[in-house]
Amino acid sequence: MILRRLSMAARALKPIYQEHLPLETIVEKLNFGELFKSTLRIHQKHHSIAFLSNPVKSEKDFLVEGNNQNRAFNGDLVAFEILPRENWKLNKSELMTNLIGNSSKDTDLPVMGQDEISFQGKSYNALNVEDKFLQKTAKIVGIIEKIHPRKAMGYAKVYNKNFALFSPLDSRVPRMLIPLNEFPKGFAERPKDFADNLMIGLVKRWELNGKFAMGSLLKSIGGDKDDLVVAATEGILTENDLDDSPFPDDIDAGIPDFKITAEDVAKRQEFDFRKKCVFTIDPATARDLDDACSVEEIGDGLYEIGVHIADVSHFVYPGTVVDDIARERTTSVYLVQRVIPMLPRKLCELLCSLNPGVDRFSFSVIWKMKKDGTVLSTKFGKSLINSCCKLHYEHAQDMIEEPDRDFEEGYLPEIHNSFTHRDLSKKVNILHSIAKILRKQRKESGAISIQQCKIKFSLNKENSMPSGLGSYKSKESNKLIEEFMLKANVSVAEKLIEHYPDNAIIRRHSGPKENVLKETKKVLERMGIEMDTTSSKMMQAALNLLQHAPNQPTSVGLVVASLLAKCMSLATYHSSGEFDSPTDYFHYGLSMELYTHFTSPIRRYPDLIAHRQLQAILEGKKIGPMDFDEVSELAELSSQKKYASKLASDKSGELFLWLFLREQIAMHEPASVVDIGSESIDVLVLRYGVQVRIWRDYIGENIEFQAKEKHWAHITWPAEGDKKKCSKRYELLDNVVVIMKAGKQLFKINGALPRPDSTDELHVPNLEGFASEDV
Repeated sequence: MILRRLSMAARALKPIYQEHLPLETIVEKLNFGELFKSTLRIHQKHHSIAFLSNPVKSEKDFLVEGNNQNRAFNGDLVAFEILPRENWKLNKSELMTNLIGNSSKDTDLPVMGQDEISFQGKSYNALNVEDKFLQKTAKIVGIIEKIHPRKAMGYAKVYNKNFALFSPLDSRVPRMLIPLNEFPKGFAERPKDFADNLMIGLVKRWELNGKFAMGSLLKSIGGDKDDLVVAATEGILTENDLDDSPFPDDIDAGIPDFKITAEDVAKRQEFDFRKKCVFTIDPATARDLDDACSVEEIGDGLYEIGVHIADVSHFVYPGTVVDDIARERTTSVYLVQRVIPMLPRKLCELLCSLNPGVDRFSFSVIWKMKKDGTVLSTKFGKSLINSCCKLHYEHAQDMIEEPDRDFEEGYLPEIHNSFTHRDLSKKVNILHSIAKILRKQRKESGAISIQQCKIKFSLNKENSMPSGLGSYKSKESNKLIEEFMLKANVSVAEKLIEHYPDNAIIRRHSGPKENVLKETKKVLERMGIEMDTTSSKMMQAALNLLQHAPNQPTSVGLVVASLLAKCMSLATYHSSGEFDSPTDYFHYGLSMELYTHFTSPIRRYPDLIAHRQLQAILEGKKIGPMDFDEVSELAELSSQKKYASKLASDKSGELFLWLFLREQIAMHEPASVVDIGSESIDVLVLRYGVQVRIWRDYIGENIEFQAKEKHWAHITWPAEGDKKKCSKRYELLDNVVVIMKAGKQLFKINGALPRPDSTDELHVPNLEGFASEDV
């Protein structure tokens, strides 16, 4: 008995996890090729499954399961070792496909075991198959850099007399024990009163033998339904480590007033556009106007085309308080109901914003260009403009569709500086005709454009709650502006690299994750779709065929676009000196050899870096304003914050969709089947690009659910009242109607399939198409 107790005690004390290696040991082992490094990606729905990129790009990622994640968090840069072959996992799907493909006669599908497949009387397992049918596995041995903020939004309940158990809404963050004395008064005695209170927890440590992490309560952010948006938004920002604190009260005192001196005019004389027809095209709701355009016919079929960008660097100097704050934030954050600006309002909406009818400082890129888009010369310079009009995308679109239209008084915004709507319409159409050519040239060179549906909400003005749903619609006017902004960014990138090859700020896109793309190709093949993915050009050509083929359902193109989008890696910022060869600067998505961000300095700090570097070049400085290390550090931070901002924006969309559905009986939406599991069907809601998982429990009670290895599912509904039993077979790419409802848990969207013989009235309230907004 004593020995048994000692044995149990020993097992209880046995560490669950392995000690992390010291950083100096990790560096040494990385140099000798004994360890590898990668960013940890934990599965959103299965937290015990994670992946690490394989240094050999053509090979599959490494699988990291359960305790082998070793207390690392999603997004952390980690060091890992590859586990021995006997620890690799059988890739049942790939092996099964091979076996069935090589079988000369019809047969049932293989019997699936935990670690083996039995097929035609023979067993296959990790010991007797080729490496290509195995999933390599890995174990994390140390954390090189903690990227994840260790903060999470969730709910808490009393665990014992000393601790509460905090359960994050994001299952990728571990549950944590938090001391009861950190919770609001009454929590321990009346826990039910706090059951709906959203809270924010911080992981402080995670012991080697800890089933739970040890944490601290950062904030209890309320449970009142009226405050739910405020509370959830605060949680979203906190868990993504995004700063939404107010600017210091005295911040405006450190910002110079707007004043054009004789010296300013002299310096910008060559680029004084105040008497030219310069205008902005933006969303109707935009308040920070950071780009304007101009075009002049200069004879011989040539045009002078200008892109004029708000000169933020004129007001924001390195080392000032406002610059330090912008440098830490690196980006504005766009949520459904609010914007968290990178710069104070005095700058982003007043002094820097290219508002109509007033003089403004700008930084311009000027091309002498043929009407076929051929550039004969490029100039850069600090400039002065006076925008004659703030056009909305809708106004520009009307001018493109009806170039000779006489607009009725009051339809267009006020036009300043003696210009007329005919002047504007003529210039918009010149730019449009050249933009179409530039866009065609980009696509021919291999640029890929994966157009996905994106939800847009209309909000109640009184309480900012969602009152309607729609989707963004990108039109020719949007593409016009996009094309010239892209060209300006390329022109600036070429100038920066020419003068500062080791420390220019660049934007790079490495393209698709090859292993994910390979798996996606297999999924498409199961759908009966062959796609050439050897290059972005071939992929775009195949996508175009799917989206525009005669008699091809629109849903097919939307589904394929959604699947391909998940294969793409994120674009990132870099210092040019990080790479050995200029070919490594390549931006896959745009198919451009060089690219940077220059055109939005009001809302992106890397653009401000590009402005300062370009100005230093124009002033003849041989050394840029930042060295390699400083640019690299800021580029890495900007990439991280850009990604965090995207996550927060996406999560805000999920929140408002959940809030909208909560007020509906149910929404019936057209969808397409994209995956089939043993207990569920995944569908893509076509109107909004949202993927919903339909568990068998939500299909109906007492149903029969029979699935065959991601190929098809057969569902039989029991008889209801006078109705007869009905059944239906669902296959990949089948068009269905999905019933969308808000789940009990925040952000959770439940999907259900109606009976095939259902006569329920479709409930699709307040659905409209909204114009695209480039936020």
